[in-house]
Amino acid sequence: VPTPTEIVVTSNNFETILQWQYPPMSETPRFIVEIKPYDVGYYEIVESCVNISYHFCDFSKEIKDAFLSYWLRVKAVVGSQQSEYVETEEFILRKNGKMAPPKLNLSWHGDKIVVEIYHPA
Repeated sequence: VPTPTEIVVTSNNFETILQWQYPPMSETPRFIVEIKPYDVGYYEIVESCVNISYHFCDFSKEIKDAFLSYWLRVKAVVGSQQSEYVETEEFILRKNGKMAPPKLNLSWHGDKIVVEIYHPA
């Protein structure tokens, strides 16, 4: 069974996703994703990403500390066979995540200026 390829972690506005590529197969491959937080020191299954058929995993809820290092790995399961795990490089939300600027709305009401700031979309 081939291993997943081109694995990459992206994080935009705290939405943190692991994505990978996989060749077409006659049988639908399923994937299992695991995460290793630095402070724990071992891999744990990402419960929302077990036996999935899509090629991405939203693990945003697994990030407990923006300063902590995380590693992820994914393997393919086809029928009764499985691939080796493929591991990502170190991921640190504070260092590798991206944030869009906040939305800003200014308005005048008589002699008052109202400034409204909204979180990024």
